[in-house]
Amino acid sequence: MKLGKLQNVELRDVWPKEERDFTTWMAENLDSLSEALDIGIDLIQVEQKVDESNFTIDILAEDEDGERIIIENQLEKTDHSHLGQIITYATNMDAKTVVWITKHPRQEHINAINWLNELTDKSFYLVQVEALKIDNSNPAPYFSVICRPSVETKTLGTNKKVISEVIEARRKRRSISDTIIVPARKEGFDRVFLGENSWYAIRLREERIPQLKYIAGYQVAPISAITHIAEVKEIKLYKDTGKYMVVFKGPAKEIKPIKIGSKSKVQGPAYCEYEKIATSKTVDDLLGADDYSGESAA
Repeated sequence: MKLGKLQNVELRDVWPKEERDFTTWMAENLDSLSEALDIGIDLIQVEQKVDESNFTIDILAEDEDGERIIIENQLEKTDHSHLGQIITYATNMDAKTVVWITKHPRQEHINAINWLNELTDKSFYLVQVEALKIDNSNPAPYFSVICRPSVETKTLGTNKKVISEVIEARRKRRSISDTIIVPARKEGFDRVFLGENSWYAIRLREERIPQLKYIAGYQVAPISAITHIAEVKEIKLYKDTGKYMVVFKGPAKEIKPIKIGSKSKVQGPAYCEYEKIATSKTVDDLLGADDYSGESAA
C-alpha cells in the first residue's frame, strides 16, 4: 500500500491576512472549532468593539446556553499583548469562555492560561492551528487544544460548582441523544432531505454514530424551525471529505414546527432525544440541559 506524505503548510500561504482571511474563514467554519473543543459555538458578530475602549474582539459567539464566547486569533507566536487583550475582553464583555487561537503557543503563556483556569470561574482555551496536506491535496485546518478548563479545579467555590454541573448536564444530554438536528436552506432541504431521503456532508464524531437513530431537519430563516424528521438507515463516509452521509429508512415525516427560541441557534449539527421532540415547543426546550441537572439527570 502506497502512503502519502503529511506536510505542514505555512499558515500565511493559506490565510495571508489574519483579519481579512483567517478571521472571516473562522467565523464561517465555527463547527470545526466546536468539534475540537467539544462545546457548541454559534456566531454573534465578527470584529466586535469593546465598550469604551480601543479594543476589538475578533469573533464574539455564544454557547448552547447563550453564554458569551470570545475568540481571539493570532497567526504568530503568542505574546503578552494578546494575553492582556483576552483578559480585558473577558472581564469587560462578561464572557464565560475565551478561546485563543495561535500558530505557536509559548510555554509561559501555556502556564498563564492554566493558571487562569485554576483561579477564575471562566473557561480559557489555548488552541494551536496548523494547515496540513497530503502530497498535492488541498490544505486542511487542524486544531490542537493545548489548554482547556479542568472540571476538577472549576468545582472549587460556589460558582465553579455551578459551571461543573452545567457541563455535566450537557454531557449527559449528549450521551443519551439519539437524534441529530441539521440546519438546511430551502433549496437543499427540498432537493436532498425530502427528494433524496438523505443528508450530507455532516461532521460527526465517530463514537456518536452508533447512538443516532433519527435525523431532524431544521429549515433556516425565514422558516427558522424544525419541520421534518426521518429514521436513520445508515451513516457512512461521504466520498473522501472526512464527513458523513446519513441515509434515511424512508421519506422524512412532517411534524408540528419546533420554532427557534431566544437562546439556541442551529448553525451546525445539534443533538437531542427523540422523545422530547413531541413535547418541545421551541428549540430552547429541545436543547435545554435543565432536565439533566441534579436529581432529574439520574
